Amino acid sequence: MKRLGIKFGGTLLSIILLGFGISLIWSNTELKVEPTTADPAVAYLNTQFESGASFRESYFEYAGNRLHYVEGGEGEVVLFLHGFPSYWLSLSPQMVALKDRYRVVAIDGLGAGRSDAPLDANQYGLERMSAHVIALLDELGANRVHLVGHDWGSTFAFGIAQRHPERVASVTGISAPPQNVLLESLGSDPVAREAAAYIERLKAANSLLILATGGHKRVWTDAYEPLVATGRMKPEVGQLMREATGDPRRLNAHINWYRANIPAIEELSEDDYWPSRDARLSMPAQMIWGEDDPIMVLVYNERLADLSDNLLMLTLRGTGHWPHIEREAEVTEAILALITEASG
Repeated sequence: MKRLGIKFGGTLLSIILLGFGISLIWSNTELKVEPTTADPAVAYLNTQFESGASFRESYFEYAGNRLHYVEGGEGEVVLFLHGFPSYWLSLSPQMVALKDRYRVVAIDGLGAGRSDAPLDANQYGLERMSAHVIALLDELGANRVHLVGHDWGSTFAFGIAQRHPERVASVTGISAPPQNVLLESLGSDPVAREAAAYIERLKAANSLLILATGGHKRVWTDAYEPLVATGRMKPEVGQLMREATGDPRRLNAHINWYRANIPAIEELSEDDYWPSRDARLSMPAQMIWGEDDPIMVLVYNERLADLSDNLLMLTLRGTGHWPHIEREAEVTEAILALITEASG
């Protein structure tokens, strides 16, 4: 019996070690999407039009990373940048509404959707990612564009507009401030620090921890299921969102946006501000936010106004973190009005 116990124990240890090794390999494998496989979200969206396919998908590689993007329509380019944890489809209501007047383009940010998801957090620095976006605009032949972003995409859109004002005709941010405004507020305002306390928890996660704690499932239950339950998002779109955001490894890669760009408050230095602490918005700009959004605080809007030459503010009562879905028509109208003004 003793000898059998030793043998059984050795087998159990081998199984545990094998499982641990497989888990490490699984969690440390970079995700690559096969470009020949069609995005089901594009296929779904195109079924909504009697005229046939209105949207098409493509990939663009720059500096070793490949971005997936979806586009439709013709004319001036309106570039949509999604937030966390999301992907391009979350902004499709505005894309559909604008495609008959403009060329609408939405990217899957690095780590999200069907774009590459490198393990190295340095790949997600805002300067590096903005260079990728500018290269994409060059590829599209778009000299100046209108930017629309939500959540992290809002932070990114405002930052691109600050960093490359010559390429941006207008910018609309939804539910998040520029990175320099965010960091300045976190360093000086306790209310902002409390609202952003979740960031350090996110940064401490990894693929295995996300899987073990069900973090990938909570993306659905906390963010998208309530939108479906209240009729603000179609069930078919909700299911696509659930499938696209439910991979723990891709979710962990997407968190690299925070790891690369938002340092711990006690480690904050002048070099962390991007593109700089006092970078301004010189083009027509607007911030759209919901009063019930637990992430947005008034100090962000006050600081943003100080750093903007021409800023509009749309505050929506009874609205949370997803104004472009919760108040779709009003947000779309505001975006269109700003674009029309900037193009006029």
